[in-house]
Amino acid sequence: MAGAVVGSAAGDALGAPFEFGPAGVFSARFPDGAGLLCGGAAWEGTAVFHELLRVALTGEDPLTAVPRTLDEVHPDHRPRWATALAPGRHPALATEFNGAVWPCLATALWALRTTDTFTSALTAAVDVGGDTDTVAAVTGGLAGAVYGVDAVPDRWTTLLHVPLPGYGDRVLRTPELLGLAARLDSEAPQNYT
Repeated sequence: MAGAVVGSAAGDALGAPFEFGPAGVFSARFPDGAGLLCGGAAWEGTAVFHELLRVALTGEDPLTAVPRTLDEVHPDHRPRWATALAPGRHPALATEFNGAVWPCLATALWALRTTDTFTSALTAAVDVGGDTDTVAAVTGGLAGAVYGVDAVPDRWTTLLHVPLPGYGDRVLRTPELLGLAARLDSEAPQNYT
């Protein structure tokens, strides 16, 4: 859990300076609004991501879980998801901006498939360009769940800070994120075992 929480935050922080499109800014700040704009596919994308994250947290390979996860997707969307998340599919083949739900998750899985460390997965995701903070946050969450929190470089976690809009000056740093992950782990283990 700690790897997923810290990995996602590190990915978002590392990708943000490289982002050039306003769509990702909106999605990151107003996820409910983005979901309403994107329709059911956005909610399915979240469900697919969460299932792959759950699989990784149990120690299984999330990449091998993609086909069985897609069996649960609405039949009307299943072919599109299967194409976007297919092994060997490169982000350059995307027909939409990678801040959209299909190519965002597809890029994260591509980065996980084509690399062998947390750092290389996150770097590959950011190097694709586009909506880098969103793509890197998704990639960081999955890669963190796969490789664990110790795989996130100290040079990234020492600078990590996550402001909480609506909570004044409250900022979560790595120790608070680790505490959050520990609480999530202890309070709801049945959710991913």
